[in-house]
Amino acid sequence: MSYCETQALAIGYGAPLLRDIALHAERGKILALIGPNGAGKSTLLKTLAAQLPTQGGAVLLDGQNLAAYTPNARARKLALMLPHTARTELTTCFDVAAAGRYPYTGRLGVLSAADKQQVRAALELVQAAPLADRDFTKISDGQRQRVLLARAVCQQPEILLLDEPTSFLDAKGKAELMAILQTLAHGKNVAIIVTLHELELAQKLADAVVCVAPSGVSGVLTPQEAFAEQNIRRLFDLTAEQYAMLFKNGDTKPKFEHYIRSGQKLLRCGYTTGTCAALGAAGAARLLLTGHVPESVGLRTPKGIVVEVAPQFCRPTADGAECAIVKDGGDDIDATTGLPVVAAVTLLPDAPRTVTIDGGAGVGRVTKPGLDQPVGAAAINHVPRQMITEALLREADAVGYGGGFAVTVSIKGGAAAAKRTFNPHIGVEGGLSVLGTSGIVEPMSQQALLDTLQIEIHQAALKSRRLILAPGNYGLDYLAAHMPELARIPVVKISNFVGEALDMVATEHFAEVLLVGHVGKLVKLAGGIMNTHSKQADCRTELFCAHAALCGADAATCRALMDAATTDACLEILDAANLREPVVASLLDAIQTHIDRRAAEAFRVGAVLFSNQAGPLGQTKTADTLLKTWKGA
Repeated sequence: MSYCETQALAIGYGAPLLRDIALHAERGKILALIGPNGAGKSTLLKTLAAQLPTQGGAVLLDGQNLAAYTPNARARKLALMLPHTARTELTTCFDVAAAGRYPYTGRLGVLSAADKQQVRAALELVQAAPLADRDFTKISDGQRQRVLLARAVCQQPEILLLDEPTSFLDAKGKAELMAILQTLAHGKNVAIIVTLHELELAQKLADAVVCVAPSGVSGVLTPQEAFAEQNIRRLFDLTAEQYAMLFKNGDTKPKFEHYIRSGQKLLRCGYTTGTCAALGAAGAARLLLTGHVPESVGLRTPKGIVVEVAPQFCRPTADGAECAIVKDGGDDIDATTGLPVVAAVTLLPDAPRTVTIDGGAGVGRVTKPGLDQPVGAAAINHVPRQMITEALLREADAVGYGGGFAVTVSIKGGAAAAKRTFNPHIGVEGGLSVLGTSGIVEPMSQQALLDTLQIEIHQAALKSRRLILAPGNYGLDYLAAHMPELARIPVVKISNFVGEALDMVATEHFAEVLLVGHVGKLVKLAGGIMNTHSKQADCRTELFCAHAALCGADAATCRALMDAATTDACLEILDAANLREPVVASLLDAIQTHIDRRAAEAFRVGAVLFSNQAGPLGQTKTADTLLKTWKGA
């Protein structure tokens, strides 16, 4: 008999994401949920645990509707382990694990001697007993996983739900966790439902499998059915070549497996050079601090997605250690994909919690003002620097090291690859930039993006004859801050596809359209460039220079504009020459000419320019007319 089952279950956040889910978990067995990230595995798990309300149907626990249980009664039967639990200050690992006993302690929450023995037994079971008196904030992420599992075990649940419990664990830790889960299921008769992104672990661990995909949720499959090649290829949208690369030739583990939906396709994400540098720094530091070469290193990116990969190498050096992580761009291949990012780390015992970061071979140097780092610094932006620092301090906390670190980041082949980028033009010489604000590379399939854009513009046409187009989040933020009265007008994010978007607008018979964007994007329209991606063209400074010359700028000002690294730097140069207003007006006139030509009188269109640093810059004459009409409506 099933201990946990669902009946026509629908899950989601306010609206159903997946429907008609019919699964069952039995005591004494392990049910694994597999599928691409973002498909709904965690959402399903949280719904089974009553952390999220059902959007339809029901979850039955021991034959009774889950909604009928009181929180305490539910907690005595069911435990949920999530890997991303917030840290609490001044809390020991024993205290964290002991929280699992509170369903049994009554209102006062006082632990009895029997409760404390249960906590100690749980810590012993997950091999975390030596951590009992340690500060929970001062242990590694892998150790934290063990303590959280002990907390769940303390509840003495009849069903245990775990969301990606292998995150941050090395090979030994994963093997130990598998043994613990098998002991709980097969030895203690617990029903276990676990989400796993590592397919080889799921294949070895699971007694039964449910596949979760954006198109729907399978029934309960045997491991043989679930891990058959055709099923895995269909589930992850893999070609035969991709499947062979990932699962044959003795390698059964994808390096990184996170997908986003683009149109009707799932595209595999990658991770940035900044993430590589932080992972490499963590690996080198772990070797120095523990004497052990890590089989894998992991971190949680600023986007909240965990990246865990095996280093290309991790080895001692004359004055420290170095660790290489190969850049993986996912389905968004660029000049850095496949290059090893190497972090060389030296310990600074006499510099408490200090982290110094510099660039080595293959990492460029900043030669022009206006970039993320000052002139002369290594082109390692502030978010990767923060990621590196946090990764190193995490390693230090795990072993109680109180000193500091010196890090040098290198990219093998970076100098050659940089010649295929715009780095030399913007003022980064000698190598690549170490970039990334989210830590994750989200791929862009151009046709898929255009198909999605067409749908969004069509949907907007059903609501209004007026439309606002914004290249990205900067435009949306500007609209919210400076034009809140336009909130009723539909807004569509168009990325770099200005020309394509204007063509789509014509086919949907809009009457009036406003382009709102950062000057760094929209200034290109003054040159008739309708795809603003830097791979297509980057003539920003040339356009500023040409229009400045038309407005009477001298040769020195024109040369300074040509040498500027950013459009904000161009604006500062124009301010110094008292030419900003006429030059911006000239650029706006040129922008209006080119967007009118693309619109071909099918609709009225204007453009609004702004800068994140300088604020509003101006608008074309048509935009001025449209705004007066729209605001007065």
